[in-house]
Amino acid sequence: MRIFYNILLLLVLPLAMYKLYWPRAGKPSVGKRWPEHFGVSKKVSAVDVWFHAVSVGEVLAAIPLITQLKQQQPQCKILLTTTTATGAEQAQSKLADLVIHRYAPFDLWPCIRWFQHLHKPKQLWIMETELWPNWLQLCQSQNIPVSLINARMSQRSCQRYLRFKGFSQRLYGQLGQVLAQHQDDAQRFNQLGVTAANLVVTGSIKYDLPDTKNIQQQAEQLRPSLFGERLIWIAASTHKGEDEKVLEVMQQVRKQLPDSLLILVPRHPERFDQVAELIASSGFDCARRSQQQSPEAKDAVYLADTMGEMLLMYACSDAAFIGGSLVPIGGHNYLEAAALRLPCVAGEHDFNFSDISQQLQACGALKLSADTEQLANWLKAWLSDAEERNKAGDAGLSIVKQNQGALARSLAALLN
Repeated sequence: MRIFYNILLLLVLPLAMYKLYWPRAGKPSVGKRWPEHFGVSKKVSAVDVWFHAVSVGEVLAAIPLITQLKQQQPQCKILLTTTTATGAEQAQSKLADLVIHRYAPFDLWPCIRWFQHLHKPKQLWIMETELWPNWLQLCQSQNIPVSLINARMSQRSCQRYLRFKGFSQRLYGQLGQVLAQHQDDAQRFNQLGVTAANLVVTGSIKYDLPDTKNIQQQAEQLRPSLFGERLIWIAASTHKGEDEKVLEVMQQVRKQLPDSLLILVPRHPERFDQVAELIASSGFDCARRSQQQSPEAKDAVYLADTMGEMLLMYACSDAAFIGGSLVPIGGHNYLEAAALRLPCVAGEHDFNFSDISQQLQACGALKLSADTEQLANWLKAWLSDAEERNKAGDAGLSIVKQNQGALARSLAALLN
């Protein structure tokens, strides 16, 4: 199986390189740093923690953990790797003073061996689910303990891994410890080969969000100057095939609330121009944040085509649609919206966040449907009724607060 895996990896490497390096509009470039993907980079000596976060979402989730670690251990030298240029961009803007960044080596033996030789990390912490067989095997051979942080394992993914049970058990059995978000995640990791002694249920560190007071203060100044008194809903982290449905929802919302505004935030920056064209073809006038355009009364959509401003856009909104859920992506994190007291709607494909979803649905802060008319009805109801909107938003915020503490539990387990 391992030989087959390495042959397959070599075959798909050109495709991976194409996706990483081929220039696209709105996508940051790896540039001259491409050799880092092959393990070749400037040496970083005495690395205490090699921390891997594949892309933007994982980097953002890692920020509070890294910040707390540096507060507790200021001398700790952290080498943060990302696979994508967008992840590197976030690392540079949010963590430049706390970590040294390199691109992660491809899962090829020569690349990983050279990376380890250059940096000699004492341990590897991986955020969420980014596991590579050769990484784990070579870390084990070099006595580098590996921890999987904020780990989740959906039933769907578990069943896929179990089709190759022998391979999966060897893969997961090499982990030093797994900090699982929930008990059902821990049980699935156990099925896949992680011993009970190496499993700790910490909760999700995504509940331990940064203090939102500063963001809310920014929004209090920005919203009236940019949007006036318009009712606003946000469609966050939308994917290809989903924006069309979001715009259908907006058409129905505008029938009842003609002055309402949609803030549309595509998940991937390379799609910004495509989405702008789609908005125009749908008959809506649009203002773009990247061009510093202020939405006029005729503009139904505000395209938030910048990076790193999701929280600010949430804070300027009254309700939210969470993307990746009207197409079979598995959804995205509801917690940032909930922490800013936004009632949420989403499609039915939210299997990556099933536990959070169930809690928010139970308290009335989240509603799911594949039907655009139903989504529009819920949004119209919340936008039209401030009391009901605030009630749902407060319930979601309460769920966030009840589940906080995973950050401290995770650090305690990692530093034990």
